[in-house]
Amino acid sequence: MFSTFLLIEKIIQYPSKVVPLSKGIIIEIPKYSSLSNIASILEDKGVIQNKYYFIIYSYFSGKAKVLKAGEYYFNKNTSQKSILKKLYKNDVKLYKLVVPECYSNKQVFEIVKKNLHIAASKINYLEGALFPSTYFYSKDTSADKLLSIMHDQANINFLKLYNEYKHNISEALTQNEVLILASIVEAEARIKEDQSKIAAVFLNRLKKGMKLQADPTVIYGINKTVYLGRLLNKSDLLLDHEWNTYKINGLPPTPICNVGIDAFKAVLNPEESNNLYFVADGKGGHLFSETYKEHKNKINLIKFNKI
Repeated sequence: MFSTFLLIEKIIQYPSKVVPLSKGIIIEIPKYSSLSNIASILEDKGVIQNKYYFIIYSYFSGKAKVLKAGEYYFNKNTSQKSILKKLYKNDVKLYKLVVPECYSNKQVFEIVKKNLHIAASKINYLEGALFPSTYFYSKDTSADKLLSIMHDQANINFLKLYNEYKHNISEALTQNEVLILASIVEAEARIKEDQSKIAAVFLNRLKKGMKLQADPTVIYGINKTVYLGRLLNKSDLLLDHEWNTYKINGLPPTPICNVGIDAFKAVLNPEESNNLYFVADGKGGHLFSETYKEHKNKINLIKFNKI
C-alpha cells in the first residue's frame, strides 16, 4: 500500500518537475512512433528521467493517443507538463525564411532550395505570384507547401488592396496590370517615399502612350532578376525581348519581381502630379520633372554634383 501511495504522490508531483537537462536539445520523434517509443526516445536523450512515469502521466492526462511526430526543441527549464503539451499540440521547432521585396521567382526559389536543402527543381508559379515576407516552417515542410503559402498570401493581400483602392486610378488597370506596374515601381524606388511618385510618372506615361523606359525591365529580360551587377549600356537597351520597355509599348507581359504591400498600394494611390520623368539623385532618392528639358537639366546638375 505504501508503494501505491508513493507512486500516486510521484505522479501528482510529476507535471511540475523540471527537465534534467544542462542545455537545450533538439529531438526528432519519427512518424508512427508509439507512446512507448516516444517515452524511450525522451528518456534516452535525458529529457525525462523515467519513461514509465511519462507514460502513466500521458494516460492520466488523456493525451496518450494524440502525441505527434516532429522535430522538437526542449530547454533545460521545461517542465514535464510542458514537454507533454509540446507533443500533443505539435509545437515543433520552426525555422525562419526571409523573402525580400523585389526578388524574382528565380531568386526566391534559390532561397527556398538553400533553406530546405532540396535538389534543383523548377518553380511552378508565374512571376510576381509570391509574397515577400518572413515565413516560419517546420523541418518536414516541403518546398511546394512553402511556395503555396507564399502564393496564397499574395492572392489574399493583393485582391484585398485592389478591391479597396482600384477606383483611385483613372487608368483602368486589372489587378495583374497593377501588379506588373508595382513590380517596376518596386525595382525603381530605393526608398518607400518615392514609390507613389514613381507610380505617378509611369501612370502618366501610360496615359499619354509613352514608352515606360524603365531600366529594371531591361535587366529582367537579361537574367530574370532586376539585379545585373553592372551598369546598363546602350546595347542592353537595344535588346529585343518582351520586357524591354525602351522598345515595347505599354506594360511588359509579366511582373519583373515579387512585390510588397507598399509598392502595390503606391500604384493604386499615386501622387497627384504631371511628372513624366525621374532620375536617381545618387543619394537613394529621385528627382522628378514634367518636361524632358527640365529632366536633362537635373541630370546635368547631378552629373556635376550640384545637387
